[in-house]
Amino acid sequence: METIIFIETSKRGSSREAVKAAARLGFITVLFTEKKRFLKRRKEFPDIKQMIHFDKMTEDLIRTEISQLQIQGKIINAIISFVDPFVSLAAQLSNELCKSNISVEALRNMEDKTATRRALKENPTTPKFEVLQPMANITDFINKEHSFPLIVKSPLSNASKDVYLVENKYELKKAIKKFLKIYPDQQILLEEYLDGPQYLVEVLVHNGKINIVAIFEQEITKEIKFIVTGYAIRLNVKDDFYNKLYNTVESIINDLKVTNAACHLEIRYVNGNWKLVEINPRISAGAMNRMIEEAFGINLVEETIRLYLGDEPNLIRKHEKHIYTHYITMNSRGRLVKVTGKNRAANEPGVREVNVKLRKRAIMPPRSMGHRYGYVIATGNTIDEAKANAVNAGSKIKFHLEPFSGQI
Repeated sequence: METIIFIETSKRGSSREAVKAAARLGFITVLFTEKKRFLKRRKEFPDIKQMIHFDKMTEDLIRTEISQLQIQGKIINAIISFVDPFVSLAAQLSNELCKSNISVEALRNMEDKTATRRALKENPTTPKFEVLQPMANITDFINKEHSFPLIVKSPLSNASKDVYLVENKYELKKAIKKFLKIYPDQQILLEEYLDGPQYLVEVLVHNGKINIVAIFEQEITKEIKFIVTGYAIRLNVKDDFYNKLYNTVESIINDLKVTNAACHLEIRYVNGNWKLVEINPRISAGAMNRMIEEAFGINLVEETIRLYLGDEPNLIRKHEKHIYTHYITMNSRGRLVKVTGKNRAANEPGVREVNVKLRKRAIMPPRSMGHRYGYVIATGNTIDEAKANAVNAGSKIKFHLEPFSGQI
């Protein structure tokens, strides 16, 4: 009974598609999760053979459950996570128990943004940064000379949560106090603000060979927070602009000492130079796997599983298509009554997929990536046509809300 254990998943998106890919490859799939709601909706997960709930996942409890699965006769081929903060822990256990060869220390550094900055402090892509310790004198720190604007973030943030742009000392003080109230024992990372077009780069490293699988230009909306609302995949990457990007990505991967792992980088082009916003130890969540599959015919989560099993991933492009994904956000708040126009959107020119979060009952303006309420993936003869098709289809989807007066 060859088995792959997944530590946590989301309801949809890349991490969910990874579990489906493992089942499709013929493995028994076991999910370790803290989400009770998944057990209540068990029928919605037919590809998961066994689901084990934890009130709180710890390494000791995970090891105990793995031992129980082995007693049951399951052969554990890999232990994988596509969800923060379990990626490096899963890799560590897989190396130990399944004879994998994953770059655990590099993944661990990626999970903690202060560790990333320190590991890359000599790399020219690293912006100016400073780490505020939780026991430091806040008044003294705020009164120091700072070059505003600054980005203030939690070292463990993901999906744009706990990331703030501050323009002056008053806003800096307010952001620091908010962090310390929520995370009293956690460091705070301050970085120079990087102004320039932002790109997302999906990378798979196999036996030291760096494979840049896909490059996306991101469209960022700044309202309450910085939220990525659009992704345009770039097919032609042969000019000097992209060659410099390739060299930059390789320098980062090499400095982090990545030998076998999947990751993605968010990187900005600032005054003719590439600067690293962040690097994460997994494929990007949401529609990323579907976008890459539509653009190139590569199922990146499936190839990541092959990598973690010790096999060589197949990253040969089967085709090349212009793909744009438009994410839907809301400027109003309220309770979701119904969504209309989904079928109409799906029938618009160029549309490859429409995905809407129908279960979301509380709607609000975006404060994190989790406040994106659906997406449309579309293709076209050019990237501009693909974008126009995606945005046009998205405009057909209507969220009907009723006023919400309480806290969300």
